[in-house]
Amino acid sequence: MDTRALRAHFGLSQDMLADWLGVARSSLALTERGYQFTTSSRGAQQVRLELAAQGLVYDGEGGTFPAPPPLPEPEPNEDKLRYRLRVCQFSIQGLELELEILRRRADPLKARLVAVPALRAYPGPVDNVEDDQDWITLFELQARKQLRTTCGATTKRLLEARLAGLRCEAEMLAAELEPDTASAS
Repeated sequence: MDTRALRAHFGLSQDMLADWLGVARSSLALTERGYQFTTSSRGAQQVRLELAAQGLVYDGEGGTFPAPPPLPEPEPNEDKLRYRLRVCQFSIQGLELELEILRRRADPLKARLVAVPALRAYPGPVDNVEDDQDWITLFELQARKQLRTTCGATTKRLLEARLAGLRCEAEMLAAELEPDTASAS
C-alpha cells in the first residue's frame, strides 16, 4: 500500500503520516508525486501501518498474526442528541404554524380563482364593460401571482418537505434516546 492509499484509508494528513514515519512532510509529498521512490526502503512504521490496515500484526519473525479486537467507537453524546431533538421539535412547531398561516393566506386567493368564472359569466348589465373586465382580470392576476410566489402549492410543498424531514430526524433521535428515556422512568 503506498503512502497516499494509507493516508486515504486512515484519514491522515501528510503531516501526521510523515510524523509517524519519521520523515519530513516535504519528502512524503515528493514521494507521493513520484519524485522519489522509497518502495524498497519502506520503514518498519509503514509496514506496521499497512498490516494494521489489514487487521494483522507483525510477529517479529517474518510472519503475522491477527490483530487484537478493535477499540469500541465512542458512545453517542446524548446531550447533543437531546439538544438536537429539542431543536427539531421547536422547528417542527414553527413550520406547522407557518404552514397554517400559509393556508389561511391562500384560502381567500383560491376563493378568487373559484369566483372568476362566475364573475365573467355574468350576463347582466354592468356600468362599464371594459372596467368590469379589467377589474376581474386584476382580481384574478393578483391571486395567481400571490399563489405562485408566496403562499401557493409550491411554497406549501417546500414547507411540507422540510417538515417531513424534521419529523423523520426527530423520530430517529427519539428512537436513539428511547432506551435512556425508558431507564430514567
